[in-house]
Amino acid sequence: MADITLFQSIVKLTRPLFIILLLTLSGCIQMHTTVHVHKDGSGTIEEKMLFSEMLSGIMKEKGGSLPALPKKNQLKEMSAEFGPYVKVVNVKKVENSGDSGFIVTYAFDDIEKVRIGNVQKMSKKLTADSTAVQSDSTAVQKPETWFTFTMKRGANPELTIHKEAMLNSSSRGEVAKKPVSTQEKEQMLDMISAFLKGMKLDIDVVVDGRVISSDASYRTDNTITLYAMDFDQLMTHRDILTGKYDGLSDRDFARRSGKDSGLKFEFKDRVHVIFN
Repeated sequence: MADITLFQSIVKLTRPLFIILLLTLSGCIQMHTTVHVHKDGSGTIEEKMLFSEMLSGIMKEKGGSLPALPKKNQLKEMSAEFGPYVKVVNVKKVENSGDSGFIVTYAFDDIEKVRIGNVQKMSKKLTADSTAVQSDSTAVQKPETWFTFTMKRGANPELTIHKEAMLNSSSRGEVAKKPVSTQEKEQMLDMISAFLKGMKLDIDVVVDGRVISSDASYRTDNTITLYAMDFDQLMTHRDILTGKYDGLSDRDFARRSGKDSGLKFEFKDRVHVIFN
């Protein structure tokens, strides 16, 4: 079992501090990261973030506003999350049915120098902010789940996706965990459901060509899904968020929670994709 699973990242939604910070600091209703890989190992990363109309209205009532396009220094930090050789090539504003946000496109020359974190920016920002408000925190290095890549070039390139736990690059505070009853978790879910309605988080890898073979757990044509969360669908399986599957391995959780749970994640430590 991994030191920290993708599933555990979602379970954190039941912790009060995480919920409060999510609503007040993030406001991101949809985040979709798509990695496009060409046959020579180069490619692009498209990162789409949308903020809800409801949150926009709340911010206006408080005299604030939702985040505008990222600033130059923010873009530099965002690209560094994917690796030191990933560069920003384009930023554009998007609107969709009242929601608004932006799409950032990055480019890289070598997929083997790219890494993708699970819901990385949200978890990183919230964890960092949580340490600032907790006086009883202890500085530690915590493992996070990341996807890295290796690739065999040739007429039929083979892309291997590795899931591994990595320590944070800097120490962060570890918030003391207090036991929360199932009833309390249910009440918290009721409280946040309206705010998080429509939330979706996705990480996909798209290879440039026809897939000859792949052992990925979730694949549609040439698209490999590493992570996908649909909050609305997840709320129809509330037992996932109230602790029923705590302690299970990634593989056992995926098997027992079902295909329609609203939560997909690659539970294998290594996935191969051969394409042409």
